[in-house]
Amino acid sequence: MSREEALATKLPADLKRSLDSVCKKLGLRKNFVIESALREKLEDLLDRHDLQEAVREATGFHDWEPIKKTLKN
Repeated sequence: MSREEALATKLPADLKRSLDSVCKKLGLRKNFVIESALREKLEDLLDRHDLQEAVREATGFHDWEPIKKTLKN
């Protein structure tokens, strides 16, 4: 069972109104929407970081133009 902690943050007024409106219209809890969005964003950020690291560490990368020229000959 996970332990919950409070998180206080300020949001732009228009974003807060949109959140309130969507949650009311769809019958969702704000905490659920915020937690889901934050988990997804964190995963995306880590994926991007991992991809950048992999590209930096990749070996055997060759520029495509010289390879295309040798294939045409």
